[in-house]
Amino acid sequence: MKTSLNKLLAAVLLAAGPLADSAISASKPDAPFDYFVNNWNVVGLKDYPRGARVTPDNRLFLAGSNTTVQVRFGRTLTALSRQHGKLALNGWMPIMVIAAEDGPVRYEFTYWATPMPGVKDWKKAFDWPTESENFLVWVRYQAANHSDQSAEAKVDVRLDPKAPVHPNIEAPTKPAVDPSLHGSHSLAKVLSPGETVEGAARFAFFAQKDSAALNQADHRLWFQRTVEYWQDLEKSFATIQVPCRKATDTLKAAHVCQMIANDLGEVRGGEGFYDVFYIRDGAYQVMELEEAGMWDAARKSVELYLPRQRPDGRFESQAKQFDANGQAVWVLWQFHKMTADRAWLERVYPAMRRAVDWTIKVRRSAPADSPFAGVLPNAVADGEFLWDGKHHIVGYDFWNLRGLLCTADAARILGKKSEAEELTKESELYRQAIEAAWKRAGLAHFPPSWEKVGTHWGNTETLWPTELFARDDARVAALVKHVRGEFGGGFLEGTIRWLGQPDVIHPYMGAYTVMTDLVRGHHEQVVQDFSWYLLHSTAAHAFPEGIYYKRRYAWSETIPHVTGACNYAILLRHMLVHEEGDELHLLKAVPDWWLANGQEIRIEKLPTHFGMMGLTVRGTTRGVQVKLDKPTRQKPARMVLHLPENRPLEDTLDGVAVVTRTAQTMKWDFDTVIERYQKLRGGERNLTTDKPVTSSSALPGFPPEMANDGLRDSTDSYWATDIKSQNDPAPWWQVDLGAPTSVGRVVPVGFYGDKRSYGFTVDVSTDGSTWTQVADRRDNKEPATKDGYPCVFEPRPVRFIRVTLTHNSANTGRHLVEVMAFEK
Repeated sequence: MKTSLNKLLAAVLLAAGPLADSAISASKPDAPFDYFVNNWNVVGLKDYPRGARVTPDNRLFLAGSNTTVQVRFGRTLTALSRQHGKLALNGWMPIMVIAAEDGPVRYEFTYWATPMPGVKDWKKAFDWPTESENFLVWVRYQAANHSDQSAEAKVDVRLDPKAPVHPNIEAPTKPAVDPSLHGSHSLAKVLSPGETVEGAARFAFFAQKDSAALNQADHRLWFQRTVEYWQDLEKSFATIQVPCRKATDTLKAAHVCQMIANDLGEVRGGEGFYDVFYIRDGAYQVMELEEAGMWDAARKSVELYLPRQRPDGRFESQAKQFDANGQAVWVLWQFHKMTADRAWLERVYPAMRRAVDWTIKVRRSAPADSPFAGVLPNAVADGEFLWDGKHHIVGYDFWNLRGLLCTADAARILGKKSEAEELTKESELYRQAIEAAWKRAGLAHFPPSWEKVGTHWGNTETLWPTELFARDDARVAALVKHVRGEFGGGFLEGTIRWLGQPDVIHPYMGAYTVMTDLVRGHHEQVVQDFSWYLLHSTAAHAFPEGIYYKRRYAWSETIPHVTGACNYAILLRHMLVHEEGDELHLLKAVPDWWLANGQEIRIEKLPTHFGMMGLTVRGTTRGVQVKLDKPTRQKPARMVLHLPENRPLEDTLDGVAVVTRTAQTMKWDFDTVIERYQKLRGGERNLTTDKPVTSSSALPGFPPEMANDGLRDSTDSYWATDIKSQNDPAPWWQVDLGAPTSVGRVVPVGFYGDKRSYGFTVDVSTDGSTWTQVADRRDNKEPATKDGYPCVFEPRPVRFIRVTLTHNSANTGRHLVEVMAFEK
């Protein structure tokens, strides 16, 4: 399987350096682990309304219907495919780097976005669309001949008129664009031994008539400006650096994802399908902005919550969904907690009060003898998959109760004693109504709806982001136990099931249960879940929404999804620094190995409810050394440092209580979770996965690498050819195991799902010249399935395996979803 973090770092080093280009490395490290078949990404600019989506097969979507840029390379101008993985430059920048090769020539392609070259102030234009919402997308190529013979390098970058349509992805057609204005770029050059050549293609996101003038822009200059801009922006973030490079880079990438998705200050869920404002998802996005110290962005975003208040007082972004009302109130309250801006709180308090007055009124709409007396009316709910509007959503009550409590606290801060008392009494009455509804439901835990149906979401936010119930509340513990071990079969791949569709897990919804266990002090469970959360990201550190786990496919092409990213950022921050009311807790749930000898955790300029703070933790042979810069704006009632019993504090920390916890029973890191995942997917080691492959022919977008990518469960990933269009009457697919290896079983998996069957033969060789046929299934009529066609033979040394497809009962195409090989 694709490998681990050390190899990821080696691959990242192939990218050009931040301020100067480097020759393409002669070594070829293994690709880093990438969970997703559909690993989309985005190149774009901060707060611009649009970004350019990068497809799994490395096309670029521009504005307009089906306006797609395709990169082709090599002597036969092969299109970049999904097999050519993309990495983020320096591990986190929105600059995608893609490596490929053709014989002795190694290619590196780099995608990034800049303002239009003619802007008056390019620095300001990077930060905001000061002169135009249009921007430039760059495709740089570098080709290097690593042989001792001359070799030809060829590159072609242009619009692809036959690109697949993705209606949820493409940018709107307004303003109207003329694709013919985009132009193209090509190269054909014979390279001497060791010679390198480079160039760049340029595409305005919205096509413009003077596209030829764009070619005058210096790609080296604009690449340097782009890197410098993102480096300077990263310096303004709060610093969180942990011993896991994957975790640190993913945090920075999450902040960048937020910056690009934001539209003129308004928090958005992403590009394409999620390029809209959600109060509920946005609540956590604003929290990430605040906790990262991105104050300008946070202030702009929170101001844009206020226009979402209706005349009746209720906050709403998605029609007739009530959680937004409590979440908006919490966002306003949380901004004050992070900034201590009293003038802000005084200005927004009337809006908070009108929102909770709506809650107070509407929750009394049911008769006193109703089973739903005192809770909010029935309403639609998407995350709970209760669209009929006939159910009473538990999460809606929880969030509106939280809004009441936050408004009561705001009243106390502002000296409105009588209002604070009034709202506190009202929150207790509301709590009593929730208690009564829970008793009528007759469950040990809180259900998704008071009718006991639905999938778990808002009802899991019991102790997060503020505590609604006691940490030892039996119902909270029962809910955690239920969703982890029982609901839909329990957590899978470290995350919650989502039953709105079959075979779906949902990492960011699962994060709320993880956050609950963080508050409850279950440190080892949190560390384990954190590692699984990291697994569900791309090699460029982008997150999904829901996942069809059998296919490793993010639904609705939702990568990169901002809520998935911001919940990761929030989880990591609170594992390290966590507010509990008037207390501040440090290292509440971190992997023990982060505290080992020679490891370091570094936190700088970190905003908290008590002001800015810093923390450095270094592991030594005797325990840990801790340097703490305490927050000074407000003194916490108590500061607590959590350490494992085998990693004691070497010195004392004045005013800090040290709480000793048990040592963790195993080491959880990125490599560990990849190994666990591979065992979960099936313990036998498939000998073909990610080995070099060739084929007699292939259709565009379906290269031979797709038949040994480890994705047997996904009919979205397969090698394909056609005997007519490719003029290939006996197409074959071949893998090189690298060295003679004992093989006794080969399992070709044809395209399945519609009762078609495939005929084939299997031949093996130790040298690629002399072949032995080990299976003849030319007369096969058995329908293809994901289990494939097992071909068992006497184990023998094998280096090369060739599958020749002789028929397909459905059409003239030939397809292999996967070809597996095993020792026995």
